[in-house]
Amino acid sequence: MAQQTLKLNVKTGEKDGRSYWDTCGVAFVHTNDQGDITSITVRHNMFPTVEMVAFPKRDREQNDDNVIE
Repeated sequence: MAQQTLKLNVKTGEKDGRSYWDTCGVAFVHTNDQGDITSITVRHNMFPTVEMVAFPKRDREQNDDNVIE
């Protein structure tokens, strides 16, 4: 499984045509061997104790009676 790390930045201002940014968090994109995204985990400085995770929607062809859509 591979992982990409993306910095999350927030624009804090502009001066003389230049933008200023602060890092506010990081997103970890997890993929399988085929390159498909399996999950995304986000760490954000506004919510330091909250674990945020997103998963791609399952294919409707899967007949899993335990899945609520």
